[in-house]
Amino acid sequence: MPIQRKNKTTEKKEWFARITLPNGKQKEKKTTTKKEALDWECMMRQRLSELSTTPTLSISLHSLTTRHLEAQLAKGISPRWFQDKKMVLKELLNASGVKPLEPAVNLDHETVRKFLDQIASLKSGHRANRYRRHILRMWAWGCKAGLTKGDCPWEVERYKEIRNPRYIPTEDDFWKLYESADHVSDGSTHSTGIYQLEPHRKTLLLTFLHTAGRKSEILNLKKEDLDFSARKIRLWTAKRDGGVEYDWIPMTQILHDELIKHLARQKVNFPFTEYVFVNPATGRNYSSVNKMMERMCKQAGVKPFGFHAIRHLTASILDNKMVPMADIQAILRHKSPETTARYIHSIRGAKVALDEVFGTGKVIPLKSKRKASAKAKA
Repeated sequence: MPIQRKNKTTEKKEWFARITLPNGKQKEKKTTTKKEALDWECMMRQRLSELSTTPTLSISLHSLTTRHLEAQLAKGISPRWFQDKKMVLKELLNASGVKPLEPAVNLDHETVRKFLDQIASLKSGHRANRYRRHILRMWAWGCKAGLTKGDCPWEVERYKEIRNPRYIPTEDDFWKLYESADHVSDGSTHSTGIYQLEPHRKTLLLTFLHTAGRKSEILNLKKEDLDFSARKIRLWTAKRDGGVEYDWIPMTQILHDELIKHLARQKVNFPFTEYVFVNPATGRNYSSVNKMMERMCKQAGVKPFGFHAIRHLTASILDNKMVPMADIQAILRHKSPETTARYIHSIRGAKVALDEVFGTGKVIPLKSKRKASAKAKA
């Protein structure tokens, strides 16, 4: 509605037209008469109405990509997943036939399919499906943010995957690795046979085994995350939606005693560190341990495996001890029981079912059964 204000200079009353914009702010215009103010307000409301009914789907593919990455970074996804997403979307922008400065909706299905076909051909179907997932999620995010609308025009069918099963070490191989883990070779070890001792590596392996923790959770473990009196450990994870969360899990007595010894040893050289596991070479927490595992496996003479494989090994050990599936899921901290099932490398239920059906008796070959039936008829 138009309002009147008194001009402080002329002491005369003046009319002002006023409307509220969609963002909540108000816009005013000085007019000569009340009728002129009403006409201006009516005209502006009509324009705003036309703009609200006009679809705003003109955001460019490059802008959509940039804003999606900014939103995911602010959300707090893991650095590794963010870098993977950034790499995929960058390759998409540079792909043949893609025009980054044109509206995202103009990128057609055929162009995206050819891009993913090339990834599947040069790399693998599994990798192409990862690219596909990042691209589709960008469109879905755009819809939630009001930047895109409707069904995704890039809905390419999934590719066939031929995935090699992850190698899970046996318990014997793990303990063989554990026994030699604290012996670190240097440049003179080959000639002198003398190894440097780094006992914290054994504690690190034991922590992975007894907590079933993810690599980032254990490497970023801080002293404040250890509650020795209550015998529990706090593990932080960024894998779930909605940022970083933590879970308190039980601390076994063996791990409890080992961690106390480890922290006492570590305090001598690194008294002020807040981390539980410190790289002796840098004095800071570990940023990468992939080569460490490769060297330790080679030195122990076992087939190479990574820290994440120890998480699978813990699940398998629990399964072999007939721990209920719900308890294993709680220890692994999975949201879905299907995820836990993929970690367990046994067919516990199938064995029971087959035994119930066939028993443990001798299986009669089909030909023998036919001969016996023929003799009975004769």
